[in-house]
Amino acid sequence: MLLCQNLYLACGSIRAGTCGIGAYDHTKVDTLIGVDGEEEFTVYLAPVGRVS
Repeated sequence: MLLCQNLYLACGSIRAGTCGIGAYDHTKVDTLIGVDGEEEFTVYLAPVGRVS
């Protein structure tokens, strides 16, 4: 996944942290972000934040 690699590289360049989430409830996340889960759906979650 090139997008995921670019996210990690971008975070490194601005000294932010990220971590891919391996398991999550697809239905709940799709509902939370307002996609139907069929035509549009989540495939990857990665929070980004400040490193302490």
